[in-house]
Amino acid sequence: MKNFTLAMALAIGGLTMNGQVMSPASIAKDLSGAMMRQVESMNREKGESKRPSRVANHRAAMPMRAVAGPTADDRVIDETPEGEMKIFQKTGYYYSNSWYTGFTSGKMSSPISRVVTSPDGKKMYVQNPIIRFYDSEENWIVGDIDGDEVTFTFPQLISHTLYEYDDYDPEEYYDYALKLEFVEIDDEGGWYYPAENQTLTFKILPDGSLESTEPSMMIGQCVWFEDDTDEGGYWSWQATGDIITSMKEVTEEPLEVPADVELETWCLMSDISTRNVEIGIKDNLLYFVGSYTGLPNAAVVGTIEGDKVIFKGPQYMGISWSSSTLVYFLTGHREEAEDEDGVYDYFVIEDQMIFDYDADKKVLSCPDGCYLISSVPDRVVYYSYLNAPYICALNPDAEVRALLNPVITNFWDYEDYEGYIYYPEIEFDFPTIDADKQPIDTSKLYYQVILDGEVYEFYSDEYELPDDLDMMTDVPFGYDADGFYASGIIHDVIIYSLDFDSLGIRTLYKNGDNVIYSDIVEVEDYTGVDKLINGKDRVAVNYYDLTGKKVVRPEAGIVIRQTVFSDGSKKVEKVVVK
Repeated sequence: MKNFTLAMALAIGGLTMNGQVMSPASIAKDLSGAMMRQVESMNREKGESKRPSRVANHRAAMPMRAVAGPTADDRVIDETPEGEMKIFQKTGYYYSNSWYTGFTSGKMSSPISRVVTSPDGKKMYVQNPIIRFYDSEENWIVGDIDGDEVTFTFPQLISHTLYEYDDYDPEEYYDYALKLEFVEIDDEGGWYYPAENQTLTFKILPDGSLESTEPSMMIGQCVWFEDDTDEGGYWSWQATGDIITSMKEVTEEPLEVPADVELETWCLMSDISTRNVEIGIKDNLLYFVGSYTGLPNAAVVGTIEGDKVIFKGPQYMGISWSSSTLVYFLTGHREEAEDEDGVYDYFVIEDQMIFDYDADKKVLSCPDGCYLISSVPDRVVYYSYLNAPYICALNPDAEVRALLNPVITNFWDYEDYEGYIYYPEIEFDFPTIDADKQPIDTSKLYYQVILDGEVYEFYSDEYELPDDLDMMTDVPFGYDADGFYASGIIHDVIIYSLDFDSLGIRTLYKNGDNVIYSDIVEVEDYTGVDKLINGKDRVAVNYYDLTGKKVVRPEAGIVIRQTVFSDGSKKVEKVVVK
């Protein structure tokens, strides 16, 4: 079954093509009727550092679109200009290219930008004009205001970045915003090239909105490449840019919980996890704070009617600056559908959802409903959702009798690649409710790694351990240090061992002398490190430091590896432990 879980707005309707791109008209046609379809959950990505990406095959600018190259006087506007600031919402199309997503494109879904008008009314600054340009946290373009028009003249430098690496030579990038136009290459698509006229004008409407006078033109991310042509080089579009058809000021205000409403910490439950939220009640209104972790202080409100609480949708929650979009609380329910690719879930928008409300036990539940956090109020472009939400007051005296089992989500096996050793790594979800669906005090939760039925021991010479411990077996919930990772219920641990045939995880609840264990959940079909090399059985692998001293657990760096085979032969090689 396809998962109906966290998905970024950019994944909805993303289009991928090799070498060419689609025009906005083609995108609109392709996306019609498909926007309500859910995408599969994006794979969790580990926070590895990546080299900055650029389009592999840069296309040289067409001769009739020649645009002058950069100058030594170009500067990035990377500080907020003086003047009157407003928040504007864009409409149009986006194109994006990154190591994480590859190439995607689609209709914009409520992206926002800060807009500043200078004190003398002659300049307009637009922050982050290319909404999915990831190489700069803050950059602005500037335009000249003349009556009811504002004109932006390009190229404008939007990022100057120096990347320094341990294993690579330093790289310096200059990214520019240019005005680009679509050039059709064949029936399959085309490419964006610098327009001959590098001015882009927007009408300033009576309500302050901006409307492009050339709604097919893109503000695109480009880099300059030197060569031996008469012009000395050419601009290359980096497959990232915005076609802004209009911009409108955001005037909606998120709900504020009245000052005289006392908020109480309750618990929001999903299938295996919990997190704290806040509930406040005044008269017949119930305020729910924390429905979306991306805006932890944002509130929505429901109306109490007897033993029911009714939440109307959509409700505006505010702005997510981390993703540069608006955020809405949508109400509805989840349904299943099936096609040639299998069974998937989808969200049906409704104008309300009704919770059962037990005021005495302080419980809110909606077994047939679902709420969804979206960047638009009228369709599904979602960040998170919760099906069958269950919200209850905390009960510190609840007795834990049995634990739910951890859920293994990823496993990366031992890998010996071009002289580098990568140790096994396991990722799992750590339940924070018990088998009776009660919240657990996470300060009493731990996990253990089980190798070949034995509890694995973590030593301080290879792991960062708490409280100056030399060794530990029980890893606290949420422990995040060298060799470990934790974010919410997601946990990850590296196993600095190669000598085992089975690998498992179990969780523990410690309450004084009382310890409760989950079952051991093992990695399925794990066969251990391959013991056959070049047709010969490997009977032992020994490691030595550069002085010749044998080491049991090789530390990061260069070591000598000796492999002993069943026929008595040996293979000695120098390897790097990562």
